[in-house]
Amino acid sequence: MNRPRPIIAQRRPIFFGCEGESEQAYGQLLNDLLRAAGRSVHLEVVNLNPGAGDPVARLRRAGQEIERRRRRRSEFAGRVILMDSDQVDDNHRRRREADQLARELDIAIIWQEPCHEAFLLRHLEGYARHRPLTTHAAGTALQAVWPQYAKPMTKLQLTRRIGLAEVRRAAGVEPSFAVFLGGLKLLS
Repeated sequence: MNRPRPIIAQRRPIFFGCEGESEQAYGQLLNDLLRAAGRSVHLEVVNLNPGAGDPVARLRRAGQEIERRRRRRSEFAGRVILMDSDQVDDNHRRRREADQLARELDIAIIWQEPCHEAFLLRHLEGYARHRPLTTHAAGTALQAVWPQYAKPMTKLQLTRRIGLAEVRRAAGVEPSFAVFLGGLKLLS
């Protein structure tokens, strides 16, 4: 007798653009957390760095990637990009240009202030509110509490130190990250 096949819910794709390999591994970590939580979404993690060195160029590349992937599959249920703010912190015009282009492309930006290392630092116990002013200071602070940290981190290396509790800790002090995770129902 044939048993009926179980129905597997199709996971909604979310575009998750990032700057480099470390952010790409972080997106993969989030995918694992979403799967473990039983969420029916999948982050399509896309490294936008080759050929896109600043936030505006990265957003343009994200728009191209979204369109290219949309033609091959269905529409993305959401679009987000994880970017360092240090490239626009001293250039208000460039920041406004990036924010405007993101609105036009319907891409939410999670600004890592000032960089990915500072963002990771805010995941760690006792450092959620730590706000290094420079990329160098962020790297030094992260290295002090996580001596094994080295760029680029793999997903496996990240999972040794960051899990759901740590992601939720960072979301507690990163409003745009909290909005993103709230939409995925990963905060409850």
